[in-house]
Amino acid sequence: MIRGPRIRGRLTRVLVVAGFALLLAAWVGSNAPGFGPDEPANFIKEVGAGTGQWTGVPGRLAHPAFGNQPGATERINWINRNSRVFRLPAGLDPGAAHLPCDLFRNQRSTRCLNRPPTHPPATRALSYVGTYEPYVYAVPGAAMARTHTVLGALYTGRAVTAGLVAVLLAVAVAAAWDTRTGPVSITGVLLAASPMVLFLGSVLGTNGIEIAGALALFTLVLRMGRVGPAPAWTWPAAGLVGALVALSRPTGPAWVLLAPMLGWVLADHRREDHDPKRGGVGRPIGSRWGWRVAWLVPAAMGVAATLVWERAVQPHPRMHRAVAVEGLRQLDVDAQAWLRQWVGVFGWASLPMPEFAYRLWWAAVIVLVGLAFALGSARARLGLVAVLVGAAALAIGLDVLVLRQTRFPVYGRYLLPLAVLVPLTAGELVARRADRLPAGVRRAVQITVPLVVTTVHLVALWADGRRYAVGVDGPRWYLDHAQWTPSGGWTLWAALAGAGGACLLGAVLTGLRTGPDRRQQSQPGPG
Repeated sequence: MIRGPRIRGRLTRVLVVAGFALLLAAWVGSNAPGFGPDEPANFIKEVGAGTGQWTGVPGRLAHPAFGNQPGATERINWINRNSRVFRLPAGLDPGAAHLPCDLFRNQRSTRCLNRPPTHPPATRALSYVGTYEPYVYAVPGAAMARTHTVLGALYTGRAVTAGLVAVLLAVAVAAAWDTRTGPVSITGVLLAASPMVLFLGSVLGTNGIEIAGALALFTLVLRMGRVGPAPAWTWPAAGLVGALVALSRPTGPAWVLLAPMLGWVLADHRREDHDPKRGGVGRPIGSRWGWRVAWLVPAAMGVAATLVWERAVQPHPRMHRAVAVEGLRQLDVDAQAWLRQWVGVFGWASLPMPEFAYRLWWAAVIVLVGLAFALGSARARLGLVAVLVGAAALAIGLDVLVLRQTRFPVYGRYLLPLAVLVPLTAGELVARRADRLPAGVRRAVQITVPLVVTTVHLVALWADGRRYAVGVDGPRWYLDHAQWTPSGGWTLWAALAGAGGACLLGAVLTGLRTGPDRRQQSQPGPG
């Protein structure tokens, strides 16, 4: 009688992970080459790191163009301090392939990409992300360096990055799942993995890996805070994911150090009085800490490696009080932009979705937060408030004291590892008290959240593809009118996107039959 629900629970998780993987694949193939944020610069950095050129050679922009507005000189200086020159093998010069073209002209298609293929000789090229940590850049870069064309290298690097992100999302789904509460337990992960997370996880660069890694790491520590011991695999997973996050970007160590504080603030301090004869473990949370702490060594080593790199190689902006004050004055404008960018603004932060997609997503997040407050204990509510306020304060601090000091805009993707905390923590608190949800409300959550997630993901891919095929003012049904077509054709990538959406919707149908594990709910629960 129990095997059925458990098998259906596994099927639900498999369908969710497959849905994310297929959507990532659709992003990899359908997004026009060069239209990931800073993708040409990341291309050069990844090939350089993948061929052992970790530091490169200092260089300067030949023709910087930042206008005459205030701060232009400082921006040029900052870019040049970060720039490095790398040797590129024959055939792998993104500049010779003219990637991207018509970058911010959303009314146009990208038919400018319809050029005969070229095979440029080995050359040297400058990347303005040259001083960033090379550790994670080298992973796709090693594969890219073994190809022979720019497009081949670009799609290879994208595929490797998307594969890593898919694994991280699978870890998050597995960690969040609770047999006792069924599909309700993964609603937070579904809403944390926004279209922006998948978009960034499918283009060159380490931003998507950092965000997906932080999402997985935070989910793991929240799982460890539930009543009863966490599965044994969560500890090595936390160590390895923490190392990856720490090595990914300069801000990576901050998310690794934030994770245990998140786990402590939201830990459920109730205890289960399990009877060992009924499958209980008979010991409180916190035992066997020796081997558990040992698994945190990789994360600590990752933090140390990044801090050493930051000290030895990476330049840091000087602190200017006037810039910080101006940043505080601009917070309301920035916050509005971040709310959209956290859900999905594609290209080089220049291609939004239809307005209803943002409203749907944030409405679902707000409902989840409301349920968390309604179901949580006084301590849980206080913890949720602390997380939300703390994340907002940290985001403001990073904005005005660090990121804005470079005189460049602070894009939402830089702060997305903090934004994912909102649905993750709310979803975790709902999962812990899901047995208190009326049956009708539980069913509504199980249906509505995946439906919203599926709808917005498909809208995001459609809006992105339309811009490149016909421009944002072109026909809404653009498959028959495309002026630019990705490799494989639009039908292939639309089919992959549809299959990903079908998997997520299939998880809804499976989840409706899965429900909670009644046997586990019948065991003595927490007091």
